[in-house]
Amino acid sequence: MDDGKPADKPTASSSGSPSPSGSGQPPSKTPEDDSPTVPGEPNLLRDRNGKMGIALGPGASLGELNQRTEVRFKGAADSYAQGAEAAVDVSKSFTVSTRAYNVTEGGSRMAVSQGDGDSYSFELGFEVVGGKKAWVFRVQTGDKGQAATAQQVVADNVDTTKKWALLTGTYDAEKKTIALWVDDKQAGQAQVSGIWAGPGPLQLGRARHHGIWSASWDGALDHIRIFDQALGQEQITGLKNNKLGKTRPTHSWLI
Repeated sequence: MDDGKPADKPTASSSGSPSPSGSGQPPSKTPEDDSPTVPGEPNLLRDRNGKMGIALGPGASLGELNQRTEVRFKGAADSYAQGAEAAVDVSKSFTVSTRAYNVTEGGSRMAVSQGDGDSYSFELGFEVVGGKKAWVFRVQTGDKGQAATAQQVVADNVDTTKKWALLTGTYDAEKKTIALWVDDKQAGQAQVSGIWAGPGPLQLGRARHHGIWSASWDGALDHIRIFDQALGQEQITGLKNNKLGKTRPTHSWLI
């Protein structure tokens, strides 16, 4: 885990340097539709379904592999990306999903989270849990960010290192349940009292714990999607196969 003082937030300029407050371009039918970044802003990930750009921090970069683009992180405090605002209303049902490639064997490494105050509202990534390497989806139910008020679902019976996996966390606000899916298989679910709606935007490659940034991701991410509903088995199978049908994300990056 990489703990430390909050890194400086990226700032935007017309030169294309990162910005947490930058916005993506609305959907259009131009050749730019296939671009992973906002035109003229090479460090701002383009939202293909919404209007929220995600700005790369100084230690994050884009890479091309097999005719697709991924965002790469190096497990350091400056290696992250930050959205313009919160992408998820945690008081309602939602799904957060990303393809993840983790190169580390230990520690805590979060691929996607939300919040920049005392604590995250949710986090999705890798952690050693009970001595086992695991994928984890964790939510905070209390406003103090204490471990005792966090609820999680883990998958510790799958390969977590140097292999791509589709990680999906869901929250059903009506049933008050969270679930973790690895590829298209549900790892489990847990009852929660609700999710604390902490302040701050969507984060890639890090999470907020006890008022500091930590859990720096070491590896790559792509196919990052947010939905305003809790997806079920059929939809998540479609997500894995890139055949969503009528199910549309509210935000998506690097698709």
